Amino acid sequence: MSFRYLGNKTKLSEWIIEEISRVIPAGSSIADPMCGTASVSLALAQAGYSVTAADALAFPVIHARSRLLAKQAPAFKAFGGYDKVLNWLNSIPPIEGYFFREFSDAGCPANGREPRLYFSASNATRIDGMRSSIRDLAISGTISKLEHSLLLHTLILATNKVANISGTYGYFLKELSKNALHPIKLESLPFEQTPGCHSVQEGPIEKLAPTLCVDAVYLDPPYTKRQYAGNYHILETLAQEDEPIAVGDGGLRPWKEQASDFCYKRAAGKAFRRVLKHLNVPHVFISYSQDGQVQEDELLAILTDFGKVTVHEQSYNRYRSNGRAKQGHLMERLYHIKCN
Repeated sequence: MSFRYLGNKTKLSEWIIEEISRVIPAGSSIADPMCGTASVSLALAQAGYSVTAADALAFPVIHARSRLLAKQAPAFKAFGGYDKVLNWLNSIPPIEGYFFREFSDAGCPANGREPRLYFSASNATRIDGMRSSIRDLAISGTISKLEHSLLLHTLILATNKVANISGTYGYFLKELSKNALHPIKLESLPFEQTPGCHSVQEGPIEKLAPTLCVDAVYLDPPYTKRQYAGNYHILETLAQEDEPIAVGDGGLRPWKEQASDFCYKRAAGKAFRRVLKHLNVPHVFISYSQDGQVQEDELLAILTDFGKVTVHEQSYNRYRSNGRAKQGHLMERLYHIKCN
């Protein structure tokens, strides 16, 4: 799978689950309400926990719903199976639509700027054709909600593989890369037959926190100034299935209403307090990097107001926007609060 996301915890998930399992046993319920790619949610599910995943953005919810709720390939009765519907979508005629106009090397953006080189023209037209067909299947009732999410999940991952970006969608490369020239193809994804009872919600953590009735909550807030809503605007558009006004040179969708206070140095500490105040659970686990907007001493001072805090540390390679590691390492900290 192609998860090219900031803060993706795939490589740290085994360590995170190991530390959580020392506190609450498999079979317990745990929420991951800032789930991102749902990598930790899936790892928790594989370890035997019942998981409630959520996120403020639509595309992580699509990922979580597909990875947690689709424990086996859905029937796709109208097509005779998952692989067959993918074959059908891969054969859909291209359309010179929204993605072609706004995000391809041959496009003509509505705001009059030069073409945005997020995709080759051929891939953009195929994305337009496939997303239109998926939307039509959902509107007609031909596919279920879960099948709809799975097709969008598959499309998002395929789109990531051919995107002409260095790592995020904040901007595009000046010339089409080798990966961007490969033809987009929807590929069958694996399914996990996990034992727990899982659920997926959509909404900001500030609103969801009071509603979480679980044994523990795992929080993975943004720790840099880069807003996910802005840096992954194209994936959000795929998930939302809309055609927003593409703003500026980068073609961003309106995103400021989805901005996270955790990305602002002056607001991040207050955001931690606000969320923790509204959680009513026995245990809270928080992943946070040493490079975070809130320094370790300040964060510890905040967390200790809510219970007894234990800190675990794990070194990992620095992230660079192209997905490779910078020279040197960072320290990831997993804070455990045994709540008052």
